[in-house]
Amino acid sequence: MVNGAHTGSTVDAISIPEIFKIDDKNTLVWDGFLPDGRKKQYWIDGAINWDLHLKGTKKQGGNLAYKNAAGEMVCQMAVIDIDAQGEDKISLTPAQAAAAALKSNTKLVPIKSPRGNWHMYYFFNREINVKEANRIIKTISTEFKQFNIKVDKVLPTATGSQCGINLPWCTEEQIPYDPRGNAYEINQFVNRIRFNNYPITASVIGMKEGTGSRYQALCMAATELNIAGKYSDERIEQINQTFVPPLDPGDKFLNRIREDKIFEKYKFITDETKENWIHQFTKIEDFKLPEDPEEPELEVVEFTGMEKIHPRPWLIDGWLLKKALTVLIGQPGIGKTMLLHMLAYALATGNPILLKTILERGNVLVIAAEETQNEINLRLTACQQQMGKNDNKFKIYKRGLENELKLVKFTKEGAQKTKQYKQLLKTIRRKDIKYIILDPLINFQTGSYDENSNQNMDAYIKNYLIPIAVKMDGALIAGHHTNKLSMVSVHNQELLVDNQNALTAARGASSLVGAARFVLAMQPMTRKLWDDHFKEHITDGSSWVHYAGLIEAKSNYNVIEDEILWMQKLDVSVTTADGFTERTGYFTTTDLNKITKAKNKLKAAKNLQWCRAQMPTIISMFEGKDRITLNSVVMELLPLDPDHANDLVQESTIKTRIRRKLENALSGKEETKDGLQMQGIAWDDGYNYWVKRDHTSAGAAKLFIEKGKDFKRKNK
Repeated sequence: MVNGAHTGSTVDAISIPEIFKIDDKNTLVWDGFLPDGRKKQYWIDGAINWDLHLKGTKKQGGNLAYKNAAGEMVCQMAVIDIDAQGEDKISLTPAQAAAAALKSNTKLVPIKSPRGNWHMYYFFNREINVKEANRIIKTISTEFKQFNIKVDKVLPTATGSQCGINLPWCTEEQIPYDPRGNAYEINQFVNRIRFNNYPITASVIGMKEGTGSRYQALCMAATELNIAGKYSDERIEQINQTFVPPLDPGDKFLNRIREDKIFEKYKFITDETKENWIHQFTKIEDFKLPEDPEEPELEVVEFTGMEKIHPRPWLIDGWLLKKALTVLIGQPGIGKTMLLHMLAYALATGNPILLKTILERGNVLVIAAEETQNEINLRLTACQQQMGKNDNKFKIYKRGLENELKLVKFTKEGAQKTKQYKQLLKTIRRKDIKYIILDPLINFQTGSYDENSNQNMDAYIKNYLIPIAVKMDGALIAGHHTNKLSMVSVHNQELLVDNQNALTAARGASSLVGAARFVLAMQPMTRKLWDDHFKEHITDGSSWVHYAGLIEAKSNYNVIEDEILWMQKLDVSVTTADGFTERTGYFTTTDLNKITKAKNKLKAAKNLQWCRAQMPTIISMFEGKDRITLNSVVMELLPLDPDHANDLVQESTIKTRIRRKLENALSGKEETKDGLQMQGIAWDDGYNYWVKRDHTSAGAAKLFIEKGKDFKRKNK
């Protein structure tokens, strides 16, 4: 150790030569000043003689950059050189230099230069490439502009060229200063460097009695070190020994820190808290924690408009995408497992499924936690009978309930991969699996897992399941249960799909549908829907229990369909090895979708016909205006409705019916013969009338009927 640099502790022992590590091949020697004011200095071979330097016998320096064992040009510190300022060449005072240094970066230490100006030293925690060191110190140097302080140069250069700097501690003037503008003793400086990564602790090193509460300083230093996992009684004593004077070893408050650990009540410190404490200990006004210059800038790529756009890697258009998760949700017993087995067979064989084309075949692994392997075989055989031949180019692998599988284990401390997770990754690699079907999703975790916890679900999906899809360069498909929430509704005998209900129907935490790229939802047919919409059109003897709907509830990459795909459950017979017959289910497409579209189209035509009959009344309400509220039209047409005089029909029901008719008729777009778009209703007065939603309008009204030039006539 050198000149009292060691405090007697064995913790983090460092010395001045270790702090100021420079090139040991060449040394810069300076011997006073020439008559013209320039420094008298020269280079000699060999390393710096620290013993002579610290005694002031031989004032030395050198190049901050040096070659390490690997031959790379590196350094362990960097310097911002600040000369005298302005036309009058006035040097910064210690207080000015100290405040500017701390505001620019909390790790920056101002040290007097031979001419009485300033070298701002930045110490790295490790050897660092000189190019990166130059970038970091340049970034810090720009902060001085806000204080109107001009920077002369920074070292090392980006190439590490031979450019020497005079090192401190060789004269009484060349010494470092604390944030309050007071000179450091060697012991204080060594401890400043020791704790330089902890801004509160670094700021209290060297505090003098009467300049602030040393009790609070020690407590907050202990807090900061404890949060970082670096607290020890020895370190607290090191900090205490830098105080002027130190607290007595028997001090009651010091014992409360060492014995009672009063700092442990602080679990974390915010940036704002750090700023407030540093201001209190240094009295530097307007102090804000600067950015960490060693943290690299987030890498971004500019969009130029010249990029080559590649097709999305669809596996099934709208359903499956490479490296993504698709979740199929539905109530228990609706047929999720049946549909998932159909999907497995289609992905391996290339046969279409429910009018969807398989764009890329691959090996499939079906993991059905609630089905035996025999049941999996039964279902896949039914798929083979109904969907088409299998050329066996790609394989279907399976794992049933006979072999329990747990991929993720949850504890109070967090989640971790199980041994089986790692085994699955090996299976994916060796068997070239492209698709995995997990059914049901909830079964493949263990431990203290809460299905309703967004934190648990988010970790389960994003950290463990989606990476499996990335590993396969394929897709992961998971079955999941829903709450009993209807995904369809009927308004004025019109069947409407509620995609939002379909999306939120998934049981448990909402982060599941947030993490999934696609959500397909299964809706059971209800007796009321059947009786009101479909029964009269079906002649094959089937009933409502034989149907289920499939809804595209979410897609991150395309507009979801606002219609429901009605599927019929067929009963399929499969012959067993001993000649018995087993029955299972299979989905096929139906004509119910055509019926729905036809009925909706007929309803829209009737609404348009009704609205045209009301147009004279509606037009009369404009009176020179370009828009009127939809509600005002509803109130005007209300007395004209045939049910208005019927006491058995509520007025609110009539209003709703009129509003929906107007919205339906005046919101549509129709392409004319010459290819122009006609919106709403074109009237004989040469204007178009349409419904417009305006979220920026004042007041409660958001829906309006607008009047504008006929699109066809306008473009003539």
